[in-house]
Amino acid sequence: MRVVIVGNGPAAASAIEAFRKVDKDSQIIVLSDEEFPTYAPNCMENVIRGDISQEALFYKGGYGFYEKYKVDFRPKKEVVSIDNKRKVILIKGGEEIPYDKCLLAAGAYAFVPPIPGVELGGVTTAKNLYDAKKIRDWILSGRVKRAVIVGAGPIGIEDAETLRHMGLEVHVVEFFDRVLPRMLDKFMADKYMKPLEEEGIHFYLNHQVVAIHGEDHWVEAVEIKPNGTDKSKFIRTDMVILSTGVRPRTNLVADTDIKLHINEATGRVVGGILVDEYQQTSDPDVYAAGDICSGIDAWGNHRWIALFPPAQQGGAIAGFNMAGLKVKNPGLVDYNAVKTRSVTAGSGGIFEEAEESFSFEWEGKLVKVFLKEGSVCGYQFVGIGKGKTPTLRNKFLHRDWIDKITQDKGLGLEASGVLFHHFIRFKERKVKEDIVRAIKLNLLRALANPAFEVPIF
Repeated sequence: MRVVIVGNGPAAASAIEAFRKVDKDSQIIVLSDEEFPTYAPNCMENVIRGDISQEALFYKGGYGFYEKYKVDFRPKKEVVSIDNKRKVILIKGGEEIPYDKCLLAAGAYAFVPPIPGVELGGVTTAKNLYDAKKIRDWILSGRVKRAVIVGAGPIGIEDAETLRHMGLEVHVVEFFDRVLPRMLDKFMADKYMKPLEEEGIHFYLNHQVVAIHGEDHWVEAVEIKPNGTDKSKFIRTDMVILSTGVRPRTNLVADTDIKLHINEATGRVVGGILVDEYQQTSDPDVYAAGDICSGIDAWGNHRWIALFPPAQQGGAIAGFNMAGLKVKNPGLVDYNAVKTRSVTAGSGGIFEEAEESFSFEWEGKLVKVFLKEGSVCGYQFVGIGKGKTPTLRNKFLHRDWIDKITQDKGLGLEASGVLFHHFIRFKERKVKEDIVRAIKLNLLRALANPAFEVPIF
C-alpha cells in the first residue's frame, strides 16, 4: 500500500508514528512545500528571539525522524490539488503522485487582508519558519527599530512581547475591544493586557488599519482609524507583522467532491475539510487532520480548531485508521495558552453557551470557570505564577519530573491542557470546593491525570 501525506506539520508527524505502530512495511511519502523537517509551529517567537535549540525546534528529531519511520520525505514539493477520482496528488510543475490512501495535513495559511501597501518591504506574516527567520534577520541587520503588529491574537501578542524584549518600539492594533478576543472575555483580557502595557507595548483597541505607507519600496508608517470614525492616526514603523488569522488550505480539494464544513442554514463555508470521528473525509480513501479540516470536538460538534494539540490528536487517529484499524477520535481538544513571560493567559472549551460563571483570585492569578447544566463547559485564566510547594500525598506528584512541577506553576500551555482534560474531557465532573482548592494549590497535573485519580488532600 502507498500512503501519501500532504503536509509536514504536527498532524503529519503524529500520523506517521501511529501508522508505523500498526503497519511496518507500507510505503509512506510525505510532501512538503518547505525545505525543513517537521518543526514546532508554536515556537516561531523563540526563533525570532534566537533562544530555542535545534533539538527543541525540530522536535521529532530532524531528518532522522523520516529514516526511523521509513518515510520518503520530499521537500519543496508544492501540492496544488488532489484528483481523488484518479487517486493522484498534483504537484506544481505537472508531477503526479498516485496513492492508495491519502492524508491531507497541509494546515492553514496566514490570511493577508486587502490593505493598501501590504506589498511593501518590511511587511510580513509570522506563520512559518521562513517568516520567523526573515524577521530575525531584519532586526539583527539594524534596519528595524519599530514594529506594528496587526492583530492581538496569540501569535500577535507573543511576537509583540518578543520584539519589545529585543528592544524594539512595539505597537499592536486590534479591531476588537480587547486582546486575545477568541480566548478571553473583556474583563480577563484587560487584566492580561495591563502588565504588557507596563512593559511599554502600545495597544490600539477598537482600531483598524486602513493603509500601510512607505517610500523606496519599504514601509514607513501605518495608518489606523478608530472603529466608526474617519479620523486617521499614523504610526511610524520599520516593520509590520500581519497577525490577522489563518485560513484552512481547502483549495486542495476545490475541484473535487470532497465535502467542506458548511453551515446548513446559510450555505456558507465555515471551516475546513469535513471529517468524521475517524478523521475520514467524504472519500473513504482520503483522510484529513490538523488545521486543514473541521473535526468533531469534545461535545460531538463539528468545529474548525486551528491549534497544535488537535492537530497531533487528529493526525494520530488518521494514522491508525489508514493502517487498517477502526479508532474513533474521542473529541478534539481546543485548549490554548499564550507563552508570554511577564503574564500568561489560557483558555479552553466554549464560553458562548455558558449559563453561569464563577471566578476567584489567588496570589495574582485569576481563574474563571464557565458552567452549563452544572458542569464546566469552558475556562479562562490569567496570572503571574508565584512559588508554592505541592503536596506529595498524591502519587502522581512522585514522578521524576517533580522539580519541573514546582517550577512551572501551571500557567502555560501544559497547564491549560490539564485543565481542559479535567474540566471538559470529564464533563460529568461538577465544580466542587476540593477542585477549587486544587486549582489554587497549583495541583493541576495531579488533578487532571485520570491514571492517578486518588484523593489529593
